[in-house]
Amino acid sequence: MNRKRLILLVSMLVCSIAVSAQPYERMVRNSLWSASDNVTGIRQDTVSASYAELFAGYEGGEFRDTWQASEGWNAGARTASVRHMERISYAGSFSFKQTEGYDMCGSMFIRPGSYPVDILEFTPGRKTLQTYQFDGGFSYDLDSKWRIGAMMDFESANIAKRKDLRHSNSLLDMTVAPGFMYHDGDFAVGASAVFGKVSERVEAEQVGTSESSYYAFLDKGTMRGVYSVWNGSGLHLEESGVNGFPVNELSYGASAQVQYRDFFADFKYMQTSGKVGEKEYIWFRYPGNEMVLNMRYRIVGRYDGDHYFRLSAGRKKLVMHETVLEKVSENGIVTVLNHGQNRILSRQTWSLSPQYEFVHHVMEVQAGAELNVKQEISSQIYPFVFSQTFTQASAYVGMVFHLGRFDWGAKGTYGRGWFSEDVKVMEQDTGIQTSPYRPVDWYDRHVEYLTATRFRSQLMARYNFDKGIYLGLDMSSVQGRIHPILKPGGSAPVEGVEEYRLEAVLKVGMNF
Repeated sequence: MNRKRLILLVSMLVCSIAVSAQPYERMVRNSLWSASDNVTGIRQDTVSASYAELFAGYEGGEFRDTWQASEGWNAGARTASVRHMERISYAGSFSFKQTEGYDMCGSMFIRPGSYPVDILEFTPGRKTLQTYQFDGGFSYDLDSKWRIGAMMDFESANIAKRKDLRHSNSLLDMTVAPGFMYHDGDFAVGASAVFGKVSERVEAEQVGTSESSYYAFLDKGTMRGVYSVWNGSGLHLEESGVNGFPVNELSYGASAQVQYRDFFADFKYMQTSGKVGEKEYIWFRYPGNEMVLNMRYRIVGRYDGDHYFRLSAGRKKLVMHETVLEKVSENGIVTVLNHGQNRILSRQTWSLSPQYEFVHHVMEVQAGAELNVKQEISSQIYPFVFSQTFTQASAYVGMVFHLGRFDWGAKGTYGRGWFSEDVKVMEQDTGIQTSPYRPVDWYDRHVEYLTATRFRSQLMARYNFDKGIYLGLDMSSVQGRIHPILKPGGSAPVEGVEEYRLEAVLKVGMNF
C-alpha cells in the first residue's frame, strides 16, 4: 500500500467534521432564523455567546480546478458575538485571512465562476490574497409583539499576482437588509428588504521584457470567446478611457419568514443588474433574478437529544448581452457610438440541499446531500449555438463525539458529476465556417475536474482547556478519479487517473 492510499485510509477511519460543541457555533446551528437575512430573528433565542480565534492552514495536491494553486498557505483571525439586553440584541463578526498560492493561473477573478464572463491567463505564478469580512446588526423590541432591526454584511478582498502576466484585483461585496417581525406566542412572521452591491476590477500589466507576447482569453460563456495578446482591444484589459476590467452588480429584493413553534420557512427573491465596463464603454450587460427557499424543523428532547431537519432550494437565472460599440474620431475627438446589443448567453442554475442532524450531549450525527445543475446556451457568432449542462451531486455523513475535554469525529463525502454538450448550426449557407475560439486543453481539464468521482474524508480533533480556551486541528483528504474526455472519433473510455488533495487547519481560540 503506497503512502497516499495509507493517508486516505487513516483519514476515513479516524477523521472528523469541523462541527463542534462550542457555545457560539452550537447557538448558530440551533437557531431556526440563522439562515435568514432578517436580523430580528436573533431575539427568538436568549443565549449570548462570543468567540475569537486564530488559525493557520495548508492546502495542496494535484486534484484541483484550473484556477487553484498547486499548494498554498493561509493564516488569519476571526471573531463573532451575539449579545442580548432588555429590549435590544446585537450580532456581529469580523475576520481577516491572507492566502499565498503557488503555480496559479487560469481565471484572473477572485471568485472564479461568479460572473457570466471570465478572463484566463496562462503563466503560472504566485498569488497573494487578502480578505476582510465584517457584518453587524441589531434587533429592537418596539413592544411585546413588534420588532425592528437592520444588518450589514461587508467583504473586501485584494489579490495580486507576482509574475507576468501580472494582475491585481480589488473586490467589494456589500449587503444591507432592514427588517421587522411580528410575534405572538408560538407564531412569528417577518420580512426584510435586501440591497446588495458587488464590484471587482482587474488591472493587468507586463513588467518584464519577453521575446514572445503574453496571451489571455476572454470567456463569454461555455468557455468560448476571444484569445489574443493580453493588451489587445478584444480583451478589454487595456482599453483607452477605462481603468482595468471592471465588473459591477446591483441587486435588490425582499425576503419573508414564518415560524410556528419549531417549524421555520424563509423565501427570498432578488433582482440583479450586472454590467462589465464603465462610462460609455459598457461591453456586456447581464440582468437576472434569484429565488431561494429555506425550511427548518426541529424536534427537541426526543430520545434524549434534539433532531434538526433542513432543506434549501434555489434557482438563479441570467441573460447576457454584448454591446456593439464603434469608436468614431472627428477633429481629434473620439466618440463612442452604441449600435445596440446582441444576446449571447443565457444561464440557469438550480440547487437542492436536504440535511438531517441529531444533537446529543455526548455525540452528534449529521447527514445530507447536495444537488447542483447549471445549464448554459451561448450564441456569440451566428449561426453557431452551443448548449451544455453540468450536474453535480454529493452525499455525506458524519459523527462527532464529546469525550471529556476532547471533541472527536468523522465525516465522509462522496460526489461525482455529469456533463453534456450540444452544438447546432442554425443555417448552413451563411459563409461563416469558424466558431468562437475555445482553449480546449483548459476546458477539458475543467470539465474533468467537475465531473470526477471523488471521496472526501475529514478529520477534526479539539481539546478544550479551562476558561473557554481551545486548540483544534482539522484535516481532510480528497481522492478524485479523473476520466479524460474523449475527443470526436475517440475509442473506448480511458481508465480514470487517481489524484489527491490534502488540507489542514490548526486553530486556537476562546469562547467568552
